[in-house]
Amino acid sequence: MSFYRSRRWSHSVPAYTPAANTAVTTPADVDACKGRIDAIEAHERFSTLGARDSEFVASVKGQVANGRMFSPAQALWVERIEKRLATVPSTFDANDASQVAKRAYAIMHYKATGYWSNVVAAMEANADYMPDADTYDRMWANKFINAGFKRYSAGAKYGAGDMVKAKIYGAKHDGIVAGVKWCCTANNWLYNTLILAAVGMYAEHLTGRNIDLKETDVSIDRAAVSAAKKAEKEAEKVAKAAEKARLKAEKEAAKALAALNKPARKPRAKKSA
Repeated sequence: MSFYRSRRWSHSVPAYTPAANTAVTTPADVDACKGRIDAIEAHERFSTLGARDSEFVASVKGQVANGRMFSPAQALWVERIEKRLATVPSTFDANDASQVAKRAYAIMHYKATGYWSNVVAAMEANADYMPDADTYDRMWANKFINAGFKRYSAGAKYGAGDMVKAKIYGAKHDGIVAGVKWCCTANNWLYNTLILAAVGMYAEHLTGRNIDLKETDVSIDRAAVSAAKKAEKEAEKVAKAAEKARLKAEKEAAKALAALNKPARKPRAKKSA
């Protein structure tokens, strides 16, 4: 019995005694371990294992040959190697534009979010490298990246120069899109919007500022678009009228020039009686 004292009280706990190892190694257990190691070495993808895994297999092979089983930690390592060998190689097709686009987006997305850093680094360093099918499927198994890829592939709703209504602090302010970029962490297009005329209590604070806004906070300024379309039609009308007048003037000038260059008609000779 062990005693522990503090300033005000004391208590006792039973002394620690390590548990006895009740596991008994039998020849059948050793043979099972040997069979797993032999199966790993005979696997067609054994050569794809890293140096540490290969050295480990060689080490436990000698251990099993001496009649000793795997330790719990060794058993877990063997299991990981077996799973790695059992994974299906990637079926990525470099000639498929949709697969190429998904690969590029996965690199961009996980570089921004920080997950799968080792896999992404290998993919970025080598254009021909692809993780096994199981790993790649798990990279695309969450809804966040799939929703982002769908929105990214659809493209930005608005472009630079578009007159928009920017929703800030619950109110809509007149603005113009200065730039557009994709943000993986927000999973949305961001519109760098120049606020031209703000309203409400924040008018003085917002007017003249550039603010990054999500697509959900930006809407097309229908009044401005309608006015722009009307002005465009008026300009087209004026241009057509000017072109018509120019063609008419050229036609009249050509007619006048032809009249000047036309030779004078000779008088007819009178018939004799």
